Amino acid sequence: MQDPTSRITTILTQYTRDLGYPIASWTRFSDLGIDRLDLPMIVLDIEDSFAIQIRYDEEMDGFASVGDLIACVMAHLETKSVRPRVSAPRSKRPWMSKAA
Repeated sequence: MQDPTSRITTILTQYTRDLGYPIASWTRFSDLGIDRLDLPMIVLDIEDSFAIQIRYDEEMDGFASVGDLIACVMAHLETKSVRPRVSAPRSKRPWMSKAA
């Protein structure tokens, strides 16, 4: 599994109001000038970038720092890579009835 930190950092720089503050795992969103109203847009960009889905009501309330967001994305990526894709077997029937 690849480290998502650089892609998340790139996404966060688009929403950062204080460009002089370094973005690291311990950096709080408030230090970057990112408020609670920016988080849904950031999460949407991250979901699109990593093809994951983060539950807004359960997971985002705990986001206070960049490290929290990175940990959440890594957990989703681990789950995504571990979960086998099982498709239901399809029966092969003719689509048109011959009993007409």
